[in-house]
Amino acid sequence: MFKKIFDPIDDIISTLALAVIIVLTVMNVFLRFVLNSPIAWAEEISIGLFIWLVFVGMSSAMKRDNHIGVDYFVNKMPRPLKISAIIIRALAIYSALFYVLIYLGSTLTAQAQSKVTPILAISYQYIDIAVPIGGALTAIHFTRLLIRSLKAELINKGGE
Repeated sequence: MFKKIFDPIDDIISTLALAVIIVLTVMNVFLRFVLNSPIAWAEEISIGLFIWLVFVGMSSAMKRDNHIGVDYFVNKMPRPLKISAIIIRALAIYSALFYVLIYLGSTLTAQAQSKVTPILAISYQYIDIAVPIGGALTAIHFTRLLIRSLKAELINKGGE
């Protein structure tokens, strides 16, 4: 039940952000060049949604294991070295996720308390919170992939 509700959240947020960015940009281009009356706040909204799209979309890509990886040499390693390489890679990814995205992203969000966008006066906290949220969702999906990967390696070992 929890997985059924939780799993599509990042896909929904990313899809909505991309759809609104596209509609808003097309509409603004039309209004600017055809009617000579652009929407003043369109760029603000598009930039904020783009930040949400990037950081929450990162989670969506991780869920599907679609991030770029060069694992040719790792797959050619003997099993003990391969498992060690998987663990070292996981530690590096977790370091980046927890420190850079979650910790520093939370700090960025907290520091943006008094910052607002120039036209709509939207607090930057609503924009910056995408960084730690995307990092946390990515960490959850990466953990699921890591467990699946390690189980597969251990099961293959038992079959030899």
